[in-house]
Amino acid sequence: MNQFAIAAMGNDQPGIVAAMGETILGLHGNIDDSSMTILGGHFAMLLVVEADLTQEELRVALTPMEERFDLQLEVRPAERHQFGASERDDYVVAAYGPDKPGLVSSLSRVLADSDANITDFGSRLGADNTFAMWFNVSLVDGTDTDALGARLSEAGRAERLDVRLYRAEAEEL
Repeated sequence: MNQFAIAAMGNDQPGIVAAMGETILGLHGNIDDSSMTILGGHFAMLLVVEADLTQEELRVALTPMEERFDLQLEVRPAERHQFGASERDDYVVAAYGPDKPGLVSSLSRVLADSDANITDFGSRLGADNTFAMWFNVSLVDGTDTDALGARLSEAGRAERLDVRLYRAEAEEL
């Protein structure tokens, strides 16, 4: 079996996820990992798929779905990734406050400087101009989480953000 990364983007509409799942199943493939979201009315999907096809065969098989939903679609070969235990600990960084440019870059810089790997990120702008964001991060074993939490809080205060760092529970990942 070959592994592929599939990226799809377009206007949000019902049925995209079902059509992708049915197409992959019809090819005797399997979705190993996925992330899908709607941002400002735009749908985005990233999948890691296993299939006994070539990249071109998979691309051609997805063309009817691409046309039906008017999607931008890309298929790339993907290296096998070992899922499971690692030498990293999973944490969540949650932050909220008044919206302004630079909020994401401020906290993500603190994380990058601490060798934290951001495994998932999301944000929402509320009707009252409150910006909320969350990072799922993997920290190298031995990371001083108290010191990291203090650096994140300091960066947050400079941006008028309330920031929390806490150990992730399995259902939050």
